[in-house]
Amino acid sequence: MRMTPDELTRRISRAHAHVLRLLDGLDDRQVGMGSALPGWSRGHVLQHLTDNARAFDRQARFALRDQLVGMYDGGQQGRDLSIDQGASRPLAHLREELRVAQHALEETWSLLAEEDWQRPVRFRHATVLDTALARWREVEIHAVDLAVGHRPRDWSLPFALHALDFLAPRTPPGVRLTLRATDHDFTRSLGAGAAIEVSGAVRDLAAWMAGRAVDGHLGASSGELPELGPWPPDPAD
Repeated sequence: MRMTPDELTRRISRAHAHVLRLLDGLDDRQVGMGSALPGWSRGHVLQHLTDNARAFDRQARFALRDQLVGMYDGGQQGRDLSIDQGASRPLAHLREELRVAQHALEETWSLLAEEDWQRPVRFRHATVLDTALARWREVEIHAVDLAVGHRPRDWSLPFALHALDFLAPRTPPGVRLTLRATDHDFTRSLGAGAAIEVSGAVRDLAAWMAGRAVDGHLGASSGELPELGPWPPDPAD
């Protein structure tokens, strides 16, 4: 599903605001508790979302200067160190840093002319527009990982369809995987080899492809859901 950069950034802005609202009512103890991501607390998720917003802001600002720059200072090691060091900070600090980083990213995007969205960036050797799509995925999926009531069933249909497109490379090798939605007119065949059909609500199909728990039930013609391949790589440098 194609949308204009203005439509996409409006969706991301709403997702940004929603993540901040999800933090209402939490306290420092709850932020230190485990998220839906193994080994990460909610604080880890929030620090990652902040750092990711800063990284995409950096990609866009350097692109406007016709310069390429790494996603994070220090590459993957620098990214991981920032998350580990920031995760234990108080909720008020984590929330405010996230708010500021998200606002700065949206402000930078507001400066872009239509042609600027096609400027190249180091991230994925792609474009500024691709970084916005990646930010959409980060915010929507990690909102679920916070485990504070937001679920895949709350994803918009456009986001679920986008996630399914992006995650198609996770199709297991040697499998012709057919995804069939039971609640929307959506069917997609991926890969080649032994035929397996997985059916269920479109948002549950997207959650499964994203490695997240589903809200309903998925049926597989093979009896069991196939093991998916790795997540498409997001280089940190």
